[in-house]
Amino acid sequence: MSIAILQPHTLQQYWDLAMPVFHAIPGMDVLMHTSGAAYEDASARYPDAAFALMTANNLFAHDTDLAAIHQQAFFSILEGNAIPSVRVRYDRQMDTYLQKHLWDD
Repeated sequence: MSIAILQPHTLQQYWDLAMPVFHAIPGMDVLMHTSGAAYEDASARYPDAAFALMTANNLFAHDTDLAAIHQQAFFSILEGNAIPSVRVRYDRQMDTYLQKHLWDD
């Protein structure tokens, strides 16, 4: 599947694109149907699923740099990249972002 061809523009279109990939991530179905303390426990058991959901939930972050970091991670997951390696890159980008904006108001 070529993501560039689909060019989603709404959150619903992004979710529609993600669902086939997300359902294949171990624990995703559990996380998508739980909340509260149970979600916290399930997130600890299924960190890859929790990370994928977090990226999807922040696609349109209030800050364009943050949105770009989340979008890159989200699309890397959809393209089939290993979530642990996507997370390493995400963490590096977030560290750089935080250092850059450490003193922002």
